[in-house]
Amino acid sequence: MIIKKSEKDERREKIIDVAFRLFVDKKIESVTMGEIAKEAGIGRATLFRYFPGKLELVIAVNTKEWKEYFDELPIYHLRQTDCFQRIGRLIFTLDSFIEMYQTHKALLRYNDNFNHYVSHSGRKDLQMDEFNQALFSANTRFHMMYEKAKEDKTFKTDMAEEEFMRVTVHTMMTACAYYAGGFIWGSKENEDYTPELIKLKEMILAYVKA
Repeated sequence: MIIKKSEKDERREKIIDVAFRLFVDKKIESVTMGEIAKEAGIGRATLFRYFPGKLELVIAVNTKEWKEYFDELPIYHLRQTDCFQRIGRLIFTLDSFIEMYQTHKALLRYNDNFNHYVSHSGRKDLQMDEFNQALFSANTRFHMMYEKAKEDKTFKTDMAEEEFMRVTVHTMMTACAYYAGGFIWGSKENEDYTPELIKLKEMILAYVKA
């Protein structure tokens, strides 16, 4: 059964879509709530009824975009099967970031800006439950990948899990985000740097197999 979205839900989705476009184009810091309201075709008071502040909207945008990205992934990639060696899971994860660089540059650019904006917001009462829930399945898969690798020995696990994720998965994602944003030495607009990202992936894999 297809559930029709209410007018309220459609308006909220439009606000988020407009905000995402503006945040990617102009950076979160420089976009005002008034500008978002104008682009969405609503009044400021209406906007604040949906989102009490800019930070809440910023979090809602990131939550929606990541959830949609994960929903697009083929379901068989999301399963943890006993026959899938953990090195295969790691390779798939690294490849998925390269694929994001190729097809979802806007999300990579936004996410990088999001991390900086949220970490410098000064707010101690951030409501990140919905966002964390959207990423829960990914974080769970990463944890299971690491734990299973202790058994099949397809990559080394002689470092703490958080450190391993920083020097592998997070390094790959950060590099893809910087390449997507053109924040690399000597970068040219519209140049495809996939070959360089593949080399980085190979370096990471060589390190974890050593």
